[in-house]
Amino acid sequence: MLINLKLKGRRVLVLGGGQIGERKVKRFLDESSEIIVVSREFTEELKRLESKGKVELVKCNLESDISIINSLISRGDIVIIATDNEELNLKAAVIARERGVLVSVADRQDLSDFYLPAIKRIGGIQIAVSTDGRSPAMAKILRDRIGSIITEEDILQVNLQHYIRNLIKPLIPEGEKRKAVLYRIIRDMNIRDLLMNGRVEEAKKRARRIIREYMK
Repeated sequence: MLINLKLKGRRVLVLGGGQIGERKVKRFLDESSEIIVVSREFTEELKRLESKGKVELVKCNLESDISIINSLISRGDIVIIATDNEELNLKAAVIARERGVLVSVADRQDLSDFYLPAIKRIGGIQIAVSTDGRSPAMAKILRDRIGSIITEEDILQVNLQHYIRNLIKPLIPEGEKRKAVLYRIIRDMNIRDLLMNGRVEEAKKRARRIIREYMK
C-alpha cells in the first residue's frame, strides 16, 4: 500500500554516505525533513549539500560500536540503511524494529518496512510507482510513462479543486452533496475549456456559479 507520509520536520536518518546513501538522501530533500547522514566517508555531493545546510553529516565508524547505532537510531523517525556492510545493515534493521522506527534497507526487501517508490512531481501532482522493490528500473520507466499523460489542464484542475473544496466546506455540510459538486465541476466542459486556455479566474467564477445552483 502506498501512503503519502507528511515528512515536514521529521528526522530522516541515513546510515551510509556513499552513492546509494546519496541517492536516498535526494529523495527526501523536497520534503522539508531534517536529514542526518552517518558514515566514515561521504560523497562530494553530500558534502556540498551539507555546506548549503540541506543535510547534517555525522562522521563515525558504525562498525566499531553497536551503542553508536542504538543512539543514532533513537534520533530518527525514519531510518534508511545504505552501507556496504551486510552484517551492519542487519544489526541496524533489528535495532530500528526494536525501537519501533520505520526502516528501509537498500536492496533488502526482507529487512525493510517500506519501499521508496519512483516519484515524479508535476505541479501539485505526485505520481508514485512501486514494484514492491522488485524492479526500481521498471518503476522509473512506468513513472515517466504515466507522467507524460499529465497535462497543464490537469494541474490547473487540481488547483481549482483545492480552491473549491476550501470554499464549499462551510457552505455545503453534507459530504455526498459536496462530492457531487466537485465532480460536476471536474466534468463541466466550459470549465475544462477555460482551463485549457489558462483562464483560471473565469473558471473559478463559473465554479462558484455551479456551487450557488446546488445551494438553492
